[in-house]
Amino acid sequence: MPMVYIETYGCAANQSDSEIMAGLLARAGFQIVSNIEDADIVILNTCVVKRATENRMYERIKELNKKYSERLIIAGCMPVSEYERVKEITSASLIGPRSVSKIVGVVSKVIQGKHIEEFDEGEDKICLTKISKNKIIDIVQIAEGCASACSFCLTKYARGNLHSYPIEKIVKEISEAKAAGFKEFWLTAQDCGCYGFDIDSSLPELINKITKEVKGKYLLRLGMINPKHAKKILPELIECYKNEHVFKFLHIPVQSGSDRILKLMLRGYSVEDFVNIISEFRKEIPDITIWTDIIVGFPTETEDDFKASLKLLEEIQPDFTNISGYSLMPGTKAATLPQLSTEIKKERTRKISEVVERIIMEKNKRWLGWTGEVLIDEYNYNKGNFIGRNYAYKPIILKERLRIGEFVKVKITDAKKTGLIGSIT
Repeated sequence: MPMVYIETYGCAANQSDSEIMAGLLARAGFQIVSNIEDADIVILNTCVVKRATENRMYERIKELNKKYSERLIIAGCMPVSEYERVKEITSASLIGPRSVSKIVGVVSKVIQGKHIEEFDEGEDKICLTKISKNKIIDIVQIAEGCASACSFCLTKYARGNLHSYPIEKIVKEISEAKAAGFKEFWLTAQDCGCYGFDIDSSLPELINKITKEVKGKYLLRLGMINPKHAKKILPELIECYKNEHVFKFLHIPVQSGSDRILKLMLRGYSVEDFVNIISEFRKEIPDITIWTDIIVGFPTETEDDFKASLKLLEEIQPDFTNISGYSLMPGTKAATLPQLSTEIKKERTRKISEVVERIIMEKNKRWLGWTGEVLIDEYNYNKGNFIGRNYAYKPIILKERLRIGEFVKVKITDAKKTGLIGSIT
């Protein structure tokens, strides 16, 4: 029985791709192993969302290529978006993100000593056999690709234009996973906000269908939503979030507090649009958790542009902010613009990080004394504690002996930058 090792980097969609590849391979008779030394075939599922991540991927490819070159398969976004560069450093076989369902054929041919490059469109990545890493969290891909063309992004090159999966198939996967014991569902795409635009549907329609047809106790976590698309479906989207099955958690990346920079990024919305979306959500759901993203040091960003981003964060007070120092990605439109020095980007990142950490701490402290139900969805083996999520998707660290998948009542007793501390009540 040939043994396969899968190493995964990147977003939830990449994690899901690896789970699907593992499931399809296991069903075909391959054995999935957790130790690379046991493997006959090694699959490296890559990410190119940031230049630093991309560089780590290249170093990992070079490392694996020394020992596994004829038995190595490079998957994920990199084989498509960085095809020529990948070919320069490895003779490994390649498979693109839209070809995941073809993994059994690729592995079978590689075992026979053949070199394979598979980029043809495969089956929709929904209702496919998979092996989930977390036995109560099902990562459900609702679409592939996106409907935007941001000037800094390479992922669009790899995953292509928006292709939304049929609502009935998504409902079917969640229903079956719920019956199998899953209790938390991550609806994932490159941009959940544009789901359905290509099939005369929408994210609110999908959520309403799921919550109406899937019975029992479970929670949905909606993935990243671009403000460009959120503003088109705002009233209906807010109503969906009021459903008891939906985590009050909104990941909506603004990227910059400067309208000039947003135009250069080709984001398709203004700062005012973003602020209005947050305001409308909080008006209806005051304690919703807001996550956003900021890119620091985008090409031509002035000190005034940077200060506008700081001002915006102070105004909206997000619960968490992902900060990325801009990194030049060859082949993108942003790469052709005048670049800022590394020193300026580092200093601005330092300044904005201080603001973000203070806001996170202030927001977390507001939960002190809260009592309510949480779903235990994770165990930290390094620290020996469980992590639960409340209705606002707040991570609560618990030291009691618990079981993954159970709902327990807790009280929040302490607040840290990294999360909340609680105890069973």
